[in-house]
Amino acid sequence: MLIESYKKHEVEVRLKKFYSTFSNALLLSVAQNGEMEYWDYPTKQNNGEQMSTFVNKYLFPYLAGIKECSYNDSKSGGNCAKISNQLHQSSTYRFPVYIFMDGGCFAILPGGTNDDGGMLHFRYDINCLGKPNENNKDMFDFVIQYRRNKSFIFKAGGLQTFNVTDRKELLKYCINAENSPHSLASCAALIQYDGWHISDDYPFKL
Repeated sequence: MLIESYKKHEVEVRLKKFYSTFSNALLLSVAQNGEMEYWDYPTKQNNGEQMSTFVNKYLFPYLAGIKECSYNDSKSGGNCAKISNQLHQSSTYRFPVYIFMDGGCFAILPGGTNDDGGMLHFRYDINCLGKPNENNKDMFDFVIQYRRNKSFIFKAGGLQTFNVTDRKELLKYCINAENSPHSLASCAALIQYDGWHISDDYPFKL
């Protein structure tokens, strides 16, 4: 019971810290580079080199103490390839991944775009290569929506939970997360709704 309580607390603290760190970095980047709608986003869905260029311009300068496992690093095997495969849950994607000094790591996938805006999807692992490397236990999703003439929205969860404001609905999505390709690690939305607290009805044992 004591170990489970510690693991819950660790997840809560790490998720809140990631959200706060990234929110501050995004605000700093917008102040320096202009509104997100005008940024130079990757034009190809699965292009690791373009994603690396994007991150190095718009995010890297505003995130202290992170290192990159580059696109080329992830192709060459070793830990970078393991982390990339783990975060993308695929051995075919070769996106760069980014590692914090505290051992957490994240990767970014560009989402759909149109003339009005678009989305970026993040997968964050609180302990990177540490176990269990499972969705909604130590790996969680976040998403950014940017729209023309509107402030960006950064929040925990995935595409299907983005506009959900009812806790019962968020819990339902969390329970069924593993059955949805768009919400595999979306339970972070429920944790954020509960004030970055893992409630007793959280469906995954940590």
